[in-house]
Amino acid sequence: MITRVQETKAVKAALTAKGFEGVKVGHGTGTAYGWLHIHTNKRYDDYSRTDREVEAIAQEVTGRHGEYGGCITVEIHQQEAIQ
Repeated sequence: MITRVQETKAVKAALTAKGFEGVKVGHGTGTAYGWLHIHTNKRYDDYSRTDREVEAIAQEVTGRHGEYGGCITVEIHQQEAIQ
């Protein structure tokens, strides 16, 4: 069974490899303990990527599925990534 730390690192590596910037991945606490939280920046010239793409990559890496995208929360900041 994969640990939370391993899951976090695997998702971050997969998103970074796909070209996402400013990626932060973590898990919830308390009643949201099982939720995977993903934050990333979206560059202005890269509108083709959506939160669904991020969610799909995370699901592929983790094997999560089911309601609420397998308990995955995605937040993409619509701002130019800091260089």
